Amino acid sequence: MRILLLSNLYPPYVEGGAEILAADVATGLERSGHEVFVLTSTPGSQHIQHEEHIWRTLTLAPPAHFDRHLALYQQLQLPLNYYRRYHNPSNVAELRRVIKATQPDVIYIWELEGLGVTSLLQFLAEAHVPVVFHLNSYWLLYAQSPETEQTRLRTKWFKQRLIGTIPSLPRASYIAISNTVKQHYVSAGFDAQAITVVYNGLASQFLDQPSSGQRSDAEGCARLLYVGRLRIEKGLLILLEALDILIHEQHEPHPFHLMVFGSGDAVYIKEVEAFIRDRHLSDVVTFGGTVSHDDLIKEYDQASMLIVPSLWQEPFGLVVIEAMARGVPIIASNIGGPAEIITSGANGLLTGKGDAHALADAIHELLAHPEEGTRLGQTARQTVCERFMIEKNIKQVEQYIQHIVQGENGTTATSSTPSGLQV
Repeated sequence: MRILLLSNLYPPYVEGGAEILAADVATGLERSGHEVFVLTSTPGSQHIQHEEHIWRTLTLAPPAHFDRHLALYQQLQLPLNYYRRYHNPSNVAELRRVIKATQPDVIYIWELEGLGVTSLLQFLAEAHVPVVFHLNSYWLLYAQSPETEQTRLRTKWFKQRLIGTIPSLPRASYIAISNTVKQHYVSAGFDAQAITVVYNGLASQFLDQPSSGQRSDAEGCARLLYVGRLRIEKGLLILLEALDILIHEQHEPHPFHLMVFGSGDAVYIKEVEAFIRDRHLSDVVTFGGTVSHDDLIKEYDQASMLIVPSLWQEPFGLVVIEAMARGVPIIASNIGGPAEIITSGANGLLTGKGDAHALADAIHELLAHPEEGTRLGQTARQTVCERFMIEKNIKQVEQYIQHIVQGENGTTATSSTPSGLQV
C-alpha cells in the first residue's frame, strides 16, 4: 500500500510520546513492505535536511490557550491564533499537492490540531481517497464541540464561531487507542462499527535496556514519581494532598521523596507551589522539569512507584506502560485508559478519582511492603510483554488499514473489522 501519514508534529519535533509512536508505526509499516509518506510541519523557523518521503511543509498555528500572565497584546491576538488553528487554506493546497505527487491508497491521519482542522476536513470530505483517523486523543470531538470543564457557555459559542462547521466524513474509519476513547466518540454520535481499538505499544528495546539504578536512595528513602503535564486535570494537587495526609495525619514512618517531571499551566503551577509551601512539603517534593526520554528511563529505574492521579479520562497512559515495562509498580486513578491497563492488586493499584485518602493508603501499602511493589512491578512488566508491544500494535494497524483499502476497492467482505481487532 501507499500510505500518506498526516500529522501536526513528527520526530524530531515532539510534544510527547504520541509523535514518537507515529514514527514507530510508520517505520514498522515500511518494514512490512508498504510505502509510507509523511506530511507534517516544521515548528518555528527550524530547518531540517531533506528526508526521503517526508514533507515538512505544513504551517503550524501558534497556541491559543488563555493565560492571564500574557501581555495584553498577546491576549488580544489569541482569537486570531485560534482561528488560524482551524482555517489554513495553504495547508489544504499543500495536502492536495502531496496527494497528487504520492497517489496514496489511504490517508492516515495522526493529528491535525493547529494545521487548520476545519479547512483540512472540508477538503478530505470531498477527496476520493480512503481516510483513517488514529484517535490518540479527543481533538476531533473538541473541534465539533469546543467544551471543557472550564469553558463557559459564551466562550464555547465564540470558539464555535471561530472554528466554523466541521464536516462529517461518512466514509472515514477510525482507530482508537483505548475503549475509553472509542466510547467518548460513540457517545458523541460516531458510528461504533467504524471505530476499532488498537492499544499503543512499546518498542522491544525499551524492555531490553538494562536497569540503571535502585528503587530507593542509600538511606532507604523511597522515590515516588509523577510524570505528566502540570494541569488541573492531571491531579497533582490530589497527590500532594495525599502526601500531606501521610505526613501530618498518619505520621508515615517510611521516608519518601516525590520527583515531579513535566511542565504546564503557569497559574496551576503557582497553586501547586502555594500548596507545597502552606503544607510544609518542600523537603519531600522536587520538580525536575522536562527531561529527555533516555533520562526518563533512568528515573523509572530508580522509582519505588509511579503515581498517576488523573481527574479526567486519560485517552491511554503511555507513561503507565513505559514505567510498567521497567518493572515499576503503578498507582493510578480508576478511570480512563490506565484503568484498562491495570488490574488492581494484580499488576498495579487503582484508587478512586480525586480520593486523596485512598491514594495515601495505597502509597503507604507500597512503602510498608516493598516486596509487594516488587511483585506488582514484575507482573506489570509481563503485562506489557503480552499486550502492549509495538510489533503487535503495528500489525493490527496494518491489518485494519488493509481492510479499509480493500473494502474501498471492493475486494473484501463487508465485515467492518478484521479478525483479532476490537470493536
